[in-house]
Amino acid sequence: MRRLWPIVVVVVAAVALGGCDRGLRRAGGGEDLGANGGGGGGDGGGGAVVDFSSSVTDLGAPSADLSSSTARDMLSSANDLAPATTPDLAPARADLSSGGGGGGGPVTGGPCLSGAPGATALRVRWSNGGGTATPVYEVFGLPDRSRQKAGAYGYQIGFTPSFVDPYLAQGGLQLDSSDFIDLELSTVGLSSIRSATLALYGRSFNTTTSGSFTWQTFDGTGATATSSFPNSAPYTWSAGDMTTELSPGDNRVLIRIKAGGASGSLVVNRVELCLDAS
Repeated sequence: MRRLWPIVVVVVAAVALGGCDRGLRRAGGGEDLGANGGGGGGDGGGGAVVDFSSSVTDLGAPSADLSSSTARDMLSSANDLAPATTPDLAPARADLSSGGGGGGGPVTGGPCLSGAPGATALRVRWSNGGGTATPVYEVFGLPDRSRQKAGAYGYQIGFTPSFVDPYLAQGGLQLDSSDFIDLELSTVGLSSIRSATLALYGRSFNTTTSGSFTWQTFDGTGATATSSFPNSAPYTWSAGDMTTELSPGDNRVLIRIKAGGASGSLVVNRVELCLDAS
């Protein structure tokens, strides 16, 4: 028993010291252990959560800043692209359409089907409306559109324009001694006319004789060569130079077209006026 006393004393002292040490840790060092160790309970665990949540909040802020700056930069770049592309292309289209083709200057109807110089000022096609010839306006390229009309008229009351020759070729208006074609237009906006060509597309409506046509304006008269229109299909263009019979800056232009020799009878599918003007 005397030999065991020192051992008992040492054990009791160690137990007492261990209890004091745990008390001291609980009283003053719990929060530090919890914050540093991350494995403590109670207060220590609470400290760990607060610290990590604050770091998460800090990381979230730059993420939001990056996303907003990126989105705004991308949106602004998209907005910058739109004005740079669309307005630049639009004037190019306008320039192309205003060019008019064919060297017609302010006359914007494009090249003439008849092959005449300049650009198309007016082109009218005659269509079949149940046997009646009806004008269809294909092109109008003059700068002043206040006066644009084409029609076939007779010398007798109750005249009806006849659509003929639909089986041999395209067919068209029958133009003979009973009727005439009037073109009403304005050359306001033109300062000069270098050349003016009047062309008809069709044939002589006669089985044996070729034909031609004449025109009249307030400035004068003209005609194509006699028998300039063949009397057989396919249809062809016949054109005449009417530069001296057409004045620029005139708001009351009237062009009257009639059938000429030798046949005195035509089938007119199209009428075209070509101008080289400025």
